[in-house]
Amino acid sequence: MEEINIFKDVKGIFFDFDNTLVSFEELSIKALKSVADDILNFVRENYPNLNINENELFNSLVETSKKLDEEGIYDRRVWWEEVLKKYNIKAEMEDLYEWTQIYWSIAGNNQPYEDALDAIEYLKRKGFKLGIITNSDGEWGDKRQRLNKFPLISYFDVIVISGENNIKPKPNPQPFILACEKLNLSTKNCVMIGDDPIKDCLAAKKAGLYSILVDRNSKVKYAELYADFVVQNLKELEEIF
Repeated sequence: MEEINIFKDVKGIFFDFDNTLVSFEELSIKALKSVADDILNFVRENYPNLNINENELFNSLVETSKKLDEEGIYDRRVWWEEVLKKYNIKAEMEDLYEWTQIYWSIAGNNQPYEDALDAIEYLKRKGFKLGIITNSDGEWGDKRQRLNKFPLISYFDVIVISGENNIKPKPNPQPFILACEKLNLSTKNCVMIGDDPIKDCLAAKKAGLYSILVDRNSKVKYAELYADFVVQNLKELEEIF
């Protein structure tokens, strides 16, 4: 019996950006460590009687960044303020800006995955319409600038930065529906590919698209429950499309 290919009518393929097309998580952790070091210097200068453990501060930054990111709060200024509240510390706007600059000077140096470049080249040759649906970097971040550094950015027919220009951030269905409309395609003729099982995959399915989860390190438990298909490497897309 011939296996059914659920993606046979797909004409538009959308990708998430961070941790899907480019590496981000490791750089973000490195950036948070640099911010933690600078905050610690700030505390020593302005609150000399306050004793803060370096590892505790760093772990707090990591936990807070994960929590607020999941809640759709991408403004790093809010991240720093949230952590400082735990210690009853107040920072000026210029300090928050400086820490955000430190963060993006490291976290913004993203390198594309080789398998992503190969997959995009392949899909473009096959005639698919391609797009990127990614969440904003928040105030004082510049997602557009980071996107423009991607070597094959010209291959994409549409780019939607959700969380900006009155577009609700993922996992809201709005950016997925908007991206399909921009390509003049029905949601049932499109697929979303991303590393986040909820923001990318479940959200896309809720909007009426198919979804493919990129689980590079097999970290997602019961990954098949979130997406229509799961891959560890984007080169596997050549076996699907």
